Amino acid sequence: MFEIKHTIDLEGNSPLLLPNKDIAIIGSSGRLRRKPAGPKIDAHEFIVRFNRAPTEGYEDLVGAQTDLRVANNHVFNNNVLDTKEWPGQPPDFIRNLRNAAILYMAPDMDPWLKHKSNTHESCILYKVIYNELELVKKELELNLSAQFSVGVGFVCLCVVSGIRPHLYGFDIEQDSKRDHYWENRPPAGPCHNVSLEKEIFKELQQRNLIEIK
Repeated sequence: MFEIKHTIDLEGNSPLLLPNKDIAIIGSSGRLRRKPAGPKIDAHEFIVRFNRAPTEGYEDLVGAQTDLRVANNHVFNNNVLDTKEWPGQPPDFIRNLRNAAILYMAPDMDPWLKHKSNTHESCILYKVIYNELELVKKELELNLSAQFSVGVGFVCLCVVSGIRPHLYGFDIEQDSKRDHYWENRPPAGPCHNVSLEKEIFKELQQRNLIEIK
């Protein structure tokens, strides 16, 4: 088993463990619409997805299996978003999950403290020890002062934990359109540096620490 560094379970004791298996991390970009990978993704033994990224109705693009869901504060809190800007974002997505493993990744502790109303009791919950992510940046020698997005953050947690994951649905070209495979999306918020995160992915791939499909 791989122990994912800088994470902890609901009781504040055990870190998140991932099996010593073939692990795929699935981004949410429109790259998966332009380059469908459903069967290839489902062929991996352990599959990680983010926030409200759907599988139902998109199996040919992204596969059907989910073994771990990583969520930011807005999604974990089941926030209602502007349906004109975010038509494919059901507010109760996390609340409606059953028997799922969910990793909370955000500096805001209020959604985590409301986990009983935000999630179903059948789910297994973990959170990232967020203030320790600076250690991850330091260990990987990353020049990133902005907050990690959940995608890059979890990939980096895997790398520092000794995992070389397979990545699908991550755009690394600077001129690529910023979209989701199931919807268009507004620009990134001010907390994240998308351009620099793309360079981080390229660097990790060049160092043979990840494999981008």
